[in-house]
Amino acid sequence: MESKITSLRKWLDGLHEKPIDIQEDTDLIQSGAVTSLQFVQMVIEIERLHGRKLDPGVITIESMRTLKAIDTTVFQAA
Repeated sequence: MESKITSLRKWLDGLHEKPIDIQEDTDLIQSGAVTSLQFVQMVIEIERLHGRKLDPGVITIESMRTLKAIDTTVFQAA
């Protein structure tokens, strides 16, 4: 079974016509990996992978900026 971060990375890659290189510390916003509209979609995907709604206090730009931050703030914090 693949990790939640691997699944999220594949989901992010699927947003683009050509594959993009997303490392654990890639800034998803500054790199253009996600637009502001896609950010909302990404939060929904994270909730789906996580299996439950996120506490609104967890959803901040900083906690969602990189895959590493998402893994630490959401997936490992469970």
